[in-house]
Amino acid sequence: MTVRPDGSEDAKASAGIEVVSPDCPISFTPEEQQVWDYICDQLRKAGLLHMTAGLAISVIVKKYRRWLTALEALDQAIEENGGSIMVKTPNGYSQPHQAVHYVDKQEKELLRWLPSCCLTIPTFAKVKALEKGAEQGDLFLDEIRSFMQGRPS
Repeated sequence: MTVRPDGSEDAKASAGIEVVSPDCPISFTPEEQQVWDYICDQLRKAGLLHMTAGLAISVIVKKYRRWLTALEALDQAIEENGGSIMVKTPNGYSQPHQAVHYVDKQEKELLRWLPSCCLTIPTFAKVKALEKGAEQGDLFLDEIRSFMQGRPS
């Protein structure tokens, strides 16, 4: 699997902000380095400050590559098993191939880490909204003001 070099060109950095990516805190394989470069490039293009996110990004890179490797192993097992995920145990029982559970585990862990680096749509939108000053107002103050305006003097 290759990572597309182009990304979301619609997400542009805010004017006047120079976004710098952190150095890799660990050594990566060439495939992992490609994912690291892609993630950091997309964060820079979007104008999201991520200088202190090196450790979290490296965890995401490792999880992502493990998930892809597990998917490839599962695809190979399904192909070898005639298109089925079910395998026979030495005792004769049928059960899903162990790679099914490993793929699910890696995917869940990856999805848990993605929001920490604004790599999901909701977290990205939230950060961009906060940049524009669209902060949520004080809920209690609004209620008190509304009540006071509705009262007769």
